[in-house]
Amino acid sequence: MTGEKTTTLPPVRVEAALKERLARYAESQERAVSWVIRKAVEEYLNRHEERSLGKDPDR
Repeated sequence: MTGEKTTTLPPVRVEAALKERLARYAESQERAVSWVIRKAVEEYLNRHEERSLGKDPDR
């Protein structure tokens, strides 16, 4: 995120089991939980924005 402006989002509530999974995965990748969350949200948005623009052939 070099040179990019950053901000915070409102808190997100998740089940304890999901939080534990997230923490374990982040640790296994030697990344911060916040990094994993940012990447997941970015990938999700990219995938769904493409679909909404008609670029998804299955839709």
